Amino acid sequence: MNKNYVHDQSEYQYPDGNRYQQLLASVERLTGTGVWSYDGITEEFWWSDQAKRLLQIDSDSQPEFQDVIRSFPEDDRSTAVGAFTDALAEPEPFEVHGWITTEGRNERYLRIRAEPQQLAETAVKLFGTVENVTDVKRQEQRIEVLRRTSQQLREANSCQAVAEIMAETSKNILGYVNTTVRLVDSSEEVLRTIVTTEECVERAGERPDYSIYEATPAARTYRTGEPELHTDHRTTEDERDRGELMSGLYVPIGDHGVLSAGDVMIDAFDNRDIEAASLLGQLGAKAITRIDWTKRSRAI
Repeated sequence: MNKNYVHDQSEYQYPDGNRYQQLLASVERLTGTGVWSYDGITEEFWWSDQAKRLLQIDSDSQPEFQDVIRSFPEDDRSTAVGAFTDALAEPEPFEVHGWITTEGRNERYLRIRAEPQQLAETAVKLFGTVENVTDVKRQEQRIEVLRRTSQQLREANSCQAVAEIMAETSKNILGYVNTTVRLVDSSEEVLRTIVTTEECVERAGERPDYSIYEATPAARTYRTGEPELHTDHRTTEDERDRGELMSGLYVPIGDHGVLSAGDVMIDAFDNRDIEAASLLGQLGAKAITRIDWTKRSRAI
């Protein structure tokens, strides 16, 4: 890079140029990618509307880099700040990643990139992007689910332990923070709530047991063995209170029970979430079947 190159900033004044604004808005709509910049001379940041939405920051502000990554985990935040500082000292592109979440919402994995351009001998301008790459990260995590959770479930020696492992995996690997695991009590024909995450209790209250014959999504999923996706619980035709949770998914745990997850946003889940949760349900079902078989064998 030519250190003596002085950058003509007027060409890139996106916020003030209507032509660039229109082009930028079109690109953002088509790609779902936000853009941002930092001027090393004025020390000013600029974040596009899409970047602000992805980072969940105030639409009327132009915050500093440290502020937009405030929701990143501590380690990711430290890495991101270090990459930003290094890019100003030694102009090189950087790419950082981090999970963000707001109260009651499932986590999203964001990628922030930047390309530096020398403005003056000691000043750099950064042009960057913000992308939601949760789907890619989730796919990587599903492989991890198969490896790590399978091993944990093979070592579980009770249905309670299986339910706890499933809830932890659903929350901490798949990112479904509002999770409930119910297992069937066949003697009373009831789906009993075995584990509920703290976040779910905070937003929806203590989760009830369900008769397997109820017209609730969980009971219906148990009866049919088919997952259900509810984009808006206001249209869910039962009288159950779900508190702040507005959407949900339900997957069978074989013929042993049901795993459910909720979100405070409408339409928070899609078929990829169903696939991931169903995989976890299948792993849990195999573990419970093994435990039941072992108990029966010992009783003979």
